[in-house]
Amino acid sequence: MVKSPRAKSRRRPLWFWLPFVAVVMDILAVLLAAILAYTLRFSEPLRSVRAPRAVPEIGEYFVFGIVLGLVYVLVARSYQGYSSRLRPPPEQEVGRILTGAILSMGVVLAAIFLYREFTYSRAVFLGTLAFMIPLLILVRAIFYRVQKALFQRGLGVRRVAFWGWGPTAQSLWNEFAKGRAQGFELVGAMGDAPVSGEPSLGPLSALANIVAKDDIDLLVLAPPPGEEDRMAEGLQAAEGLPVELLYVPGAAQVTPSRVPLAELSGKPLLRLKTVPMAGAGYIVKRLFDLGKAVFWIPCLSPLMALIALGVYAQGGRPMVLRELRVGLDGREFYLLKFRTRPVGKEDEPDDESLTPFGRFLTRWALDKLPQLVNVFRGEMSLVGPHPEPPQVAVELQKQFPAYLDRRRVKSGVTGWAQVQGFAGGSSAERAELDLQYMEQWSLWFDIRIFCLAIAKTLREKSAT
Repeated sequence: MVKSPRAKSRRRPLWFWLPFVAVVMDILAVLLAAILAYTLRFSEPLRSVRAPRAVPEIGEYFVFGIVLGLVYVLVARSYQGYSSRLRPPPEQEVGRILTGAILSMGVVLAAIFLYREFTYSRAVFLGTLAFMIPLLILVRAIFYRVQKALFQRGLGVRRVAFWGWGPTAQSLWNEFAKGRAQGFELVGAMGDAPVSGEPSLGPLSALANIVAKDDIDLLVLAPPPGEEDRMAEGLQAAEGLPVELLYVPGAAQVTPSRVPLAELSGKPLLRLKTVPMAGAGYIVKRLFDLGKAVFWIPCLSPLMALIALGVYAQGGRPMVLRELRVGLDGREFYLLKFRTRPVGKEDEPDDESLTPFGRFLTRWALDKLPQLVNVFRGEMSLVGPHPEPPQVAVELQKQFPAYLDRRRVKSGVTGWAQVQGFAGGSSAERAELDLQYMEQWSLWFDIRIFCLAIAKTLREKSAT
């Protein structure tokens, strides 16, 4: 049985949800900017200076503000504006806000140009942009201040394990040890601490047990120049664990102009691994899954009832199988699917054992319809890595250590590997495609995969 070190009662920590809070605050800031611009334009003294033909309803501008806020969030997300990471330097944050505000306004103006049913005031557009930028800067400053206050109280703090030695590691250790104000709590070192007299949690090879015991969120890797080849030890130890990795390169090895970096007290930190789909990304994916499940389960209930009757007619009960699978963080769940083989032969993998009705169900992927219930429960996603039985997962992680990283996201009814033709078997290609999906995830990528899965089913049916 494959279990994550934190699989017992894993609740999303506060730092996981903080990016979503930032998203809500930004949308409200943009909405307020639109309302202020509307009020300024259609109230005295501007109303007397340049009288409008008519005073429009504020509702239209309220919708405009909401849409602009959503577009701004999408633009900001495209450059990791809400990613779960270290706070960027203030000048970098302001630059991103300026870029996001101008780009999002341009997108919305282009869309409004095609919307002929209502004529918007150009003065309101300009006023919205003028209010929008300082308000976004203000709410982001408020967000960071509130975040810092939470950190100082121990809320949302990421627990840090440190692996490294040498002058750079000593300096960075001291920065992490200063306290919780920056959102970190230094728990201890893997192996010997870079600073004498500081606690050691144990050898790097015991990282999995230490993550479980000490509830580690972040592992900092800081080998000295000339010993970077030992980085493989840290990467291998962290495979499959729900921890973020930060690599501290040598002082002159990289610069922010060459590689996008996080920063702590002027020291560059290269993010090697993140917890995917955190914050806003997690919310978007979950809402997408939940919305689809809530819509399709009632719509497809008559069809599922007919399928259940067909399965019963060709072999009686059970009509729906409950198969043990490994999902997010290594937690086990029961995957639901219509029975497609005779009773007693459910585990036989060959197509010869399929019943005639079962062959029809698998050809059209109708046997997967009960998995919508798994999606509704939050055990699965519509799109994600293929869910494996525990014993298969054990064999895969022995053959392909990187396989463990797939457990960082929910299993999917379909997935990137499946639509590429790697639905079964133990292959490095499938593991690589699943990892590629995790790193490149976006809502549009999910929609693309879902459409490809439907097209693949239709294509295979037409070829038979």
